[in-house]
Amino acid sequence: MLARALRTAQLLELAACLLAGAWLHASRGWGPLAIALGILAWFAGIRLVLLLLSSLLAWIFRTPRASGEGIGIVGTVRMLLGEWRALLLANLVYLPWDGLAVRPDPAPARAERVPVVLVHGYYANRGYFRPLLSRLESLGIGPIFVPTCDAVVAPLEAFADELGRHIERIVAETGQPRVVLVGHSMGGLIARSYLLRHGTHRVERLVTLGSPHHGTVLARLGAGTNARQMQRGSAFLERLERDEAKAGSRVPILSIYSRHDNMVFPQATSRLEGARIVALSGVGHVALLRSAPLLEALVAELRAAGAAPPG
Repeated sequence: MLARALRTAQLLELAACLLAGAWLHASRGWGPLAIALGILAWFAGIRLVLLLLSSLLAWIFRTPRASGEGIGIVGTVRMLLGEWRALLLANLVYLPWDGLAVRPDPAPARAERVPVVLVHGYYANRGYFRPLLSRLESLGIGPIFVPTCDAVVAPLEAFADELGRHIERIVAETGQPRVVLVGHSMGGLIARSYLLRHGTHRVERLVTLGSPHHGTVLARLGAGTNARQMQRGSAFLERLERDEAKAGSRVPILSIYSRHDNMVFPQATSRLEGARIVALSGVGHVALLRSAPLLEALVAELRAAGAAPPG
C-alpha cells in the first residue's frame, strides 16, 4: 500500500516537473537537455533541502558530545553527502519499487540457523533494507526475512501484533523456535512492544539500529498515531518503559546508533537502559544501514545468536 502511494506521488511529482518544463520551453526557450537537467535538479535538490533542515534541527537539539566525538567540517560534508545519496536511493528507488529492490522472502524450508527478521521503521517498507540485506547475505547469513507491515499511521501496538503474525509464520516455515529481531528506527520500538505483548519465547535477541527509545523531537512533525507515540515523553513510551521494568527479564538487546543521527535526536535517545550500546560517528539515519562499522557490530551479534556462520 505504501509503495503504491509513493509511486503515485513520484509520478505526480514528475508530471508537475514536465508541465513546468513545457512552460519553460514555450516561454523561455528551454531545450530538452535543460529541462531534463532541471527535473533531475528538482528531484535531488528538494531532498537535499529536507536533509539540511533535519540536520539543522538535529544540531540544535543534539546530545552534548564528549571531547573527540566531533567530526569537523570535512566529516560533516562527507556525512551529509552520504546521507543524501542514501536518501535519494531510498525515496526514489527502494521504497516505491520495493518489489524490484528486494528479493522475496525465502521459501518455506527447514533452517539450520536462527532466522533473522528485519523490522522497518516509520513510513517505510521492506525495500528500505536493500543495502543491509545485500551485505548480510553476501556474508552467508540467512535465512533473512524482511516483512512489510501493512499498517502505516496506526498505533505501534498494531505494528507489534502484525509483526507477531509474521514471526509465527517464519518459525512454522523454518522449524526454528526463535528468531533474531533487527529493528531500524521505529522498528526497534515495534519489536519492544511485540516482546511485551506476545512474550519473549520466540526471540533469541534484539538489535535496534538508530531507534528513538526515548522519543525524537522530529516526531512532532510526523503524521499518525505512531508519530505521536514517538514524541518525547509520550504516554506510550512511558508505559513501555514502565511495563518492561515490571516484566523483569527480557531478551539480550544491542542498541547501535549514530552520535550524528539527523532524524532521531537528541541522539542519546537511542541509548536504552540495560542494553549493550555501540555508538558510531559521522553517519546519518538512512545511511546507517550502509555503515561498515554497523555491519561489523551486527554480524558479531548475529554470530553470537547462532544466526550467522562462524567468522
